[in-house]
Formats: sequence, structure tokens, C-alpha cells
Amino acid sequence: MIRACAMTLFLALACAGDAVAQAKPRPAAPPLPPPELTVNGYAMFGRMNFTAADSFDVILGDPGGTIVGGGARVGLPFGGLFVYIGAWQFSGEGERVFVANGQEYPLGIPVEVSVTPIELSAGWQFRLRRAPKFTPYVLGGYTSMAYKETSDFATGAENADERFPGYHLGGGAEYRIMRWLGVAGEFVWTTVPDAIGESGVSKEFDETDLGGTSFRVKITVGR
Repeated sequence: MIRACAMTLFLALACAGDAVAQAKPRPAAPPLPPPELTVNGYAMFGRMNFTAADSFDVILGDPGGTIVGGGARVGLPFGGLFVYIGAWQFSGEGERVFVANGQEYPLGIPVEVSVTPIELSAGWQFRLRRAPKFTPYVLGGYTSMAYKETSDFATGAENADERFPGYHLGGGAEYRIMRWLGVAGEFVWTTVPDAIGESGVSKEFDETDLGGTSFRVKITVGR
């Protein structure tokens, strides 16, 4: 009888111990350090797909292309707020084309096109306590877009070298490889309304926006 009671008590204590172990809460993630002022630079490459896809495709043979650039970002000591300034460039070579009634007539005249925006942005990064090396973020701001189009034997009216205002919105995520080095993927939508469309191919296709969508890979260096 005594052995039976002892065995029952032992089993009860063992079960209770298992229940307590299973109910034990997971250890809390370490607290995040307070926000501080950070400064870093970045190099960027990616692809831009222009909203005026038909115009770029007819002249250059592709509605978009590779972009390269860089800039600097400053993280402010106010939650996840940051600001940055950056610039990138797209360039392509093609030939002038005359379009009438939907019919395209290549003119055999080489043309060079370059697009160079300057971007001033503000954004918010989301600091994750359980994944401190991984930082999603959103951003938006002002775009100043330079458009240049030149070709041989062209008049001043046929060439173009102008700058237009616009804005952009986007988001992405950065992974910190080490304290001073990170890599980020970013998607940005840009609009530059009423920049083109008054003459030439863009007028025939009724395309007026010089913006587009881009995917970018950034290599960040700094705190």
C-alpha cells in the first residue's frame, strides 16, 4: 500500500513537472538599443521599366534598362525616421523613328538617351527585436528628373536637355551582414507627369509620364 502511494505521488510530481516545463514562457528577445544618429553611403544597381514603354521600346528596342547610382542616408534618433539623397542614371542608344497612323518608320539616325534623377527622400525603418539584422522600411519624396536626347545631324529643336519635377514612393528591406556592411533590396515607383508627349514618338503614343517602376539592389557602408 505504501509503495503504491509512493509510486502514485512520484508520477503526479513528474507530470506536474512536465506541465510546468511546457508552460514555461519563451525567453524574451533582448531589448533594442535606443535610436541613434547613423550615417552611411550606398552604391546601387537595378532596372528601370519606364511608364512610356512604347516610346522607349520603339527608339531603344527596350522599354527599360539597367540603372546605376549611389547616395547617402542619415538615420535620425527619432524612432525609425531617416532621410537620404541619391541619384542614378539610365542610358541607351537607338535610332530616331517616325510614327504615323500607328506605323513605325526607322530613320537610320543614331540617337542617345539618358535619364538622370536626383531623389530626396524621407522614410521610416521598422526595427525588429527578434531579427535585429533585418530592417524593412518605406520611403517617399521628391524627384528631379533630367532627360537628355541627342543625335548627329539634329537641330536644337530635335535634341532635348531638360529637367522635370516628380515624386516617388517605395519600400524595401536591408540585411546587415556586419556592423559596417549591409545589402538591401528596394522597389520604387516614380512619376514625372507632363515631361514628354508634346512632340515626336511620345506624342504619337500619347505618353507623357517620364517615370516608371524600378527594382534596386543597394550595398550600404557605414553605421
